[in-house]
Amino acid sequence: MFTLYGRLRQAARRLLRTPGFTLAAVLTLGLGVGATTAVFSVVHAVLLRPLPYDDSGRLVDLSHTLAISGISHVDQSDASYLYYRRANHVFTDVGAYRTSAVNVAPLDAAGESERLSAGFVTASLFSVLHARPVRGRALTDRDERPGAPPVVIIGAGLWKRMYGSDPGIVGRRVRIDGVAREVIGIMPADFRFPAADVALWLPTGIDPAATESANFGYRAVARLRDGVSIDAAAADLQSLLPRIPEAFPGRLTASAIELTHMQAVVRPLRDVVVGDIGRVLWVVLAAVAFVLLIAAANVANLLLVRVEARQKELAVRRALGAGRGALLTEFLAEGLVLAAAGGALGVALASAGIDMLHAVGGGIDIPRLAEVGIDAVVLGFACATTTLVALFVSGLAAARSAAVAPAAALAETGRSATAGRARHRSRNALVASQVALALVLLVGSGLMARSFLRLRAVHPGFEPAHVLTFRVALPDATYPSTDDAARFFIRALDEISALAGVEAAGVVSKLPLDLEGRRDSAVFVQDRPPVNGIPGIHPITYATAGYFRALGIPLVEGRAFERPDPARGPTEVVVSRGFAQQYWNGEDAIGKQVRMMTSGPWYTVVGVVGDVRGTALERLPEPTVYTPLVTPAGDARWTPHAMAFVVRTTGDPARIAAAVQRTIHSLDPALPVYHVRPMHEILSHASARTSFTLLMLAAASAVALLLGAVGIYGVISYVVSLRTREIGIRLALGATPEEVSRRVLRHGFGIATLGIAVGLAAALLLTRFIAALLVDVSPADPVTLATAAALLLAIAAVASWLPARRATRVDPVRALRAE
Repeated sequence: MFTLYGRLRQAARRLLRTPGFTLAAVLTLGLGVGATTAVFSVVHAVLLRPLPYDDSGRLVDLSHTLAISGISHVDQSDASYLYYRRANHVFTDVGAYRTSAVNVAPLDAAGESERLSAGFVTASLFSVLHARPVRGRALTDRDERPGAPPVVIIGAGLWKRMYGSDPGIVGRRVRIDGVAREVIGIMPADFRFPAADVALWLPTGIDPAATESANFGYRAVARLRDGVSIDAAAADLQSLLPRIPEAFPGRLTASAIELTHMQAVVRPLRDVVVGDIGRVLWVVLAAVAFVLLIAAANVANLLLVRVEARQKELAVRRALGAGRGALLTEFLAEGLVLAAAGGALGVALASAGIDMLHAVGGGIDIPRLAEVGIDAVVLGFACATTTLVALFVSGLAAARSAAVAPAAALAETGRSATAGRARHRSRNALVASQVALALVLLVGSGLMARSFLRLRAVHPGFEPAHVLTFRVALPDATYPSTDDAARFFIRALDEISALAGVEAAGVVSKLPLDLEGRRDSAVFVQDRPPVNGIPGIHPITYATAGYFRALGIPLVEGRAFERPDPARGPTEVVVSRGFAQQYWNGEDAIGKQVRMMTSGPWYTVVGVVGDVRGTALERLPEPTVYTPLVTPAGDARWTPHAMAFVVRTTGDPARIAAAVQRTIHSLDPALPVYHVRPMHEILSHASARTSFTLLMLAAASAVALLLGAVGIYGVISYVVSLRTREIGIRLALGATPEEVSRRVLRHGFGIATLGIAVGLAAALLLTRFIAALLVDVSPADPVTLATAAALLLAIAAVASWLPARRATRVDPVRALRAE
């Protein structure tokens, strides 16, 4: 131990005597280790670490797939949840939940409520997750019975922020959507199910005596029994699925299950929580790992230069009896000191990067983001990474020193010796590998850039400039009927439309590129019998006529809605161009009729509007039906109590934000106005994940290009310094400066060309892994491949030209005299 400590101290002293070399090596390693550690911390927290529940590997999500047009996935209805829980043979228990936003205020508070995300859960959910409140009690089956006293469980964050962590809050009441509910428990700070922003939990109120088997509005999570596999669980649920219509008669019939090829699906809960972010994170981790490899290659090249500069010293020590083991230990000690310093810097950089990610990560919807940090596993990864880098760079240096015989090294005449090809083969190979890795990164970032540009070029179907949006949710307790809600929205629209600077205003249940308020329904079209008796499933959006004008959605034919009249109820709908083409292609859609229930009222199509991108810019517009704000009398299938306002202004929409909020509060001071943002922000958020991937790959590519250029420059520059005598002789014998320059440039281009050839082959192999992230761009896009190769050649030319220019200025007389 003392010998190793002494070796490390000696290595540190030697490195301090060459501060330029040491600083360059530490900074290069710190950058590579820091980037890799930061991204690994995200991958570990999001993808690798088990969910924060007891024995979380046995937790599974339950859902269904369908084989019908317009919808391929549904979750659970109250009937399917109840039947699966009662009749299954593979789970210890099953819980159901859904998320929604609610208006929350202390019971004694006056004025505006706060809009918070809430989980509506069954009592069984807490037993499935093995979750317990830190104070009070969990929900019980009694809390779910019809007519039970209203209760709520709050999260630790809400408890601290709204109640100052007052332990006496349990047993007190809080007003939620206008209803006074008793606080019966407080969940721990690390309980974030089903989402990180959920602040409180309420009972679902599922009534076994009044179920709706075809309303798939719940998600379900279950805990597998010991020894039960996911496949066995799925088979068990599939055997139960056809029996649901018999146990709970309703709109879900046995024939509907057969016609839609409905299948039960069981997936690990972690896969559902993570979603589709995994591919993005693995791609980014691979990119920064390439940067680390390039950084390690650069440091290895620096050490090889250091070894070659010490050839005579090492030869003398070998001649005096120093063994190869002693020299190997010396180089290993230097590598460990460099790697340790670079690793420490890297961890500091990673910590700063994680802080930045916490600040901006919400905009890219990274699940489990709150769990990302520097923990023991991440530190262990950083230590392992730096150790491997140390072994790599010191091993190369030791191998290079051992390859030269002491007699040959002592016979050389210092700088006048012309270096042979064997001496530089390893350094050239390292630089070529840097170029190859840089090309792969450059191609990846180029493909993402082209995807991003394609997304930016996609017309969303509306005009986002000068548009302000915000949402208002009316509590059922204060606005019990659809008519009450409609009157409020109409009055609010009238007053907002009268504000200075407002050109148009409307309300809508779901904004484009935003999932809140989405509702899909079976749509029956008159004189168009459903195929196999299964109607198409389409988005149904409630809106006012002013919505289309405010958002700039063009009217293709017909007209928009008339002013809504709650007393009369609507008989009209407007459909999107895609809907009209799907059902009446080539025919006039005006006057055609549709309905949303097999026995519901018929609506007459009075207008056709342009298609909009409803869910994502990269997805084609969905055929949509727009219904007026109010529903027909007696049709209570859905009440639009939560709506988004869309306000087109003559200038900056932010200037009227305060005025519209004052308008809402003048009508009802208790209503929170939330999600206040310009429409262009929603549009930007729609491409946030692509932007994030592009940014990460672009940053990695920029670092890779820089390190690759430095590598080429270093090799060529060092070769020129070693060949000073040879160049002087050539010039003295009549060689022109242009001929000397071409020789040097040829060397640099040779290394770059080899690296580019290897890099192109690797890029064609590896870019297929990002195919799912690309938008209308092939992973083997020839333009991107050619551009990346050309850019690297240009960088190689510049990196080679500088030492080539210096070579042409060698004075033959001074070069020969110096030897």
